[in-house]
This record gives sequence, structure tokens and C-alpha cells, in this order.
Amino acid sequence: MNRLNSSMRKPSKSFLCVLILGTLPLLARADWLVATNGERFAGTVIAETSSNVVFESELAGRLTFPLSKVEEFKRATPVALTNVSVVSVVVTNSPTNAASWKPPGVGHDGSDWVQLKSGEWLRGEIKYVQNKEVEFDSDELDQQTLKLKDVRSLYTAHRMFTRFDYGLPLYGIVVISNDVVTVQSEPPVSLSRDDLIGITYGSGKSGMRNWSGDFSLGLSMQSGNNEQTTLSTSAELARRTPGTMLLIDYLGNYSQVNNVQSADNKRVNTTYDVRLNQDWFVRPLQLEYYQDTLANISYRLTGGVGAGYYVFDRTGLEWQLSAGPSYQYTHFENVEPGQSDSATTPAAVLNSYFKADITQRLTFIQTWQSMFTDDKSGQYNHHAVSTLEFEIKRHLNLDVSYIWDYLQNPAARADGIVPQKSDYYLTVGFGVRF
Repeated sequence: MNRLNSSMRKPSKSFLCVLILGTLPLLARADWLVATNGERFAGTVIAETSSNVVFESELAGRLTFPLSKVEEFKRATPVALTNVSVVSVVVTNSPTNAASWKPPGVGHDGSDWVQLKSGEWLRGEIKYVQNKEVEFDSDELDQQTLKLKDVRSLYTAHRMFTRFDYGLPLYGIVVISNDVVTVQSEPPVSLSRDDLIGITYGSGKSGMRNWSGDFSLGLSMQSGNNEQTTLSTSAELARRTPGTMLLIDYLGNYSQVNNVQSADNKRVNTTYDVRLNQDWFVRPLQLEYYQDTLANISYRLTGGVGAGYYVFDRTGLEWQLSAGPSYQYTHFENVEPGQSDSATTPAAVLNSYFKADITQRLTFIQTWQSMFTDDKSGQYNHHAVSTLEFEIKRHLNLDVSYIWDYLQNPAARADGIVPQKSDYYLTVGFGVRF
């Protein structure tokens, strides 16, 4: 009895060995796959065949790699206990100190590199770092939009322009390590990541790298002046530098009913913003072209300037407000006899842009533009778009948008009919980012 009590009070050495060895594989929380180009992914090996490896990546979802593109994969295999006295522990190439591991090509192969906090490494080309996001063209995953807070390290292969809060752009190779951003300029500069505004390529041959955009095509159901089905098209083209952004935005709707055109409206907005610091920006250029024949607007041109403020500017949440004076010219489709077919007026413009990540793949975007004019030009109008953007895969999105166009005092047509004040659109379409 004493021997039994003693053994219960003090575990045997063999039992402790079983316990310690049995927990070792649990420390390897993920399998790892290293591609031949040096990119490294964390996740789970789903299946192995004679020609492919199916891998579930924490970053990119399920991927299929031909064996010709796999340098190695490191599997964390759970313990198999077949007998109390015999322990079989199998750990194949279990990664050690994954956070500090660095691909041998970093700084030597002419490519940019990004390391995520999960330990994964991506090789490719950095498009830009702006608004707490990293746009990265990965060799394996194509173009990716990463949250800056999820990036542990970043290495550029070539010199880039970098802008910090309250400072002029610096030019040099950039290294981000944890919370420090180092620009290898003359002299080298190291500042906190919190002070970073943006990183982009410069002009010249690399100028095209500063451009990005997306295109969406979808079906629209309209109510208001018309009840019909409409083809909706939207596009966005942006050019970014560390302290500036040129944005060209297009939205158009067109439809026919019984081979008769029943809708035709187009809107093109162009803005150019200059970032003063992390809070304020100026808008030296804001232009809009608008056409809606059913609202009796042959075309309307608006040009102005403005200034803006970032209410929120952090990863996953952005809200900016801007306002400024403008001048507007409107040419009407047709008017009543004795009335002028055009109107000019000073205008005040108020803009709001709000963007929030609901989940990792679902984003809500709300844009609002209000214009205050004289009575002949409509007195007041606004254009509001609410969008749910779901990332299907990589650069393919599913967009659901609700659009509300409003004009306080529409101009009467030649037949005396006054168009309705509001037009509503519900669009569902697929978008492609490039």
C-alpha cells in the first residue's frame, strides 16, 4: 500500500517523458510550405499526390502547388500513442524559430519581400503602402491587399519614395522591421511606423507602377423616373505617390425597354489630393462631369478646390471629410419656351468617404457628395453610394451597391413635365482589381 501511495504522489520518469514528448508537436502550430521562389506559407498540408501538394494557407486559403514549385514543406504531425509504455513521436522538419527565419534571397534577388506576423513570407513587387494598407503583387498569389498591422517586416529591392508625418519625401531602399521604418537615404533615417504616411515608386520608367484600379460590371434595378433593368458599369483608376493621390472614378447606367433607350446617365469624378500630414490634406483639383437625359441634364460640369480631414485613418477603418468652393455649368436637354437652356452658378461641395472592414473578406464603403447651388441649377443635389464589397478570391470581388441621386428642383422639360427628384439604383456586379 505504501508503495502504491508513493507512486501516486510522485509520477514516474517514464510518464513525464511521455507527457513532455507528447506536447512537443503541439508547439508546431502549423505546417509550412516553402516554394522554389522562396515564398513561405503557414497552414495545413491537406493532401499529397505524386504531382501536387494541396495546402490550406492562413493567408490565401486553399492552394495547389505542383511539386516542381515546392522546395520543401515542413509538417507538424500529431503524436500517435499506441501503448502506455511505448511512445511514438513523429515530427518531420518541425520549424524552429519561425519568426526569425529569413529567405536567403532577401536583399539579393532583385525582388521585394514581405513577412507577415504569422511568419509567412511573400516575394514579388510592392505597389504602394498607403492608408495603412500594403498593395503587393506576389509571385504565387498575384496581387494582394495586406493590412499594415499584419506585416512584421518589409524589404524593398529598389529605392522608393517614403513620406513621414511633417516631412519631405525620402528616397532610398526601405526596410520595415517591427515598429521601425528605415530609409537608406543620405543620411539614413529611421522613424516609427506610426509616423509613416506612404511608400511608392518614383516617376520615370517606374511611373506606371504607381497606377492601380478596378472595374465592375453588374445588373441594376431602378425605380423613380423609370421602372426597368439597367446595365451598370463602374471603374476606378488611381495614381499614388507617398504624399499625393490622383483618383478618376466612373459610374454609368444604360438600359433599353422594347428597343427604346430608357436610361442613360454617366458620372466621372476626378480628384487630386495632397497629404499635408496624417490628419489634413488639400484638394487643389476636383472636377465632375455628369449626364442624365431623363433628369433633363444634357451635361453638367463642376470644378473646384477643397481641403479635408481624416476623422479615422487606421487599419480597417477610414473616414475622411472634405469641403470647398466650386463653379458649376449645366446644359439642359430641353426647356420650356422662353427659358434659358443653360445655367451657371457658384457652388459649395461637401464630400464624405467612409470605409470599414466588417470581416477579413467583407468591406462596407459609403461615399456621399452634396452640392449647394442657386435655384436655377437645382438649389441642392447629392450623390450617395453604399457598397458591400466581398472578396471572392484574390483580385475578384462581388459588389452590391445602393445608389441614391437627388435633385431638389429639377428643370421642367419642354413639354412642361418636371422630372422626379430622386433616382434609386440597386446594383449587383463582379469587380476586378488590377
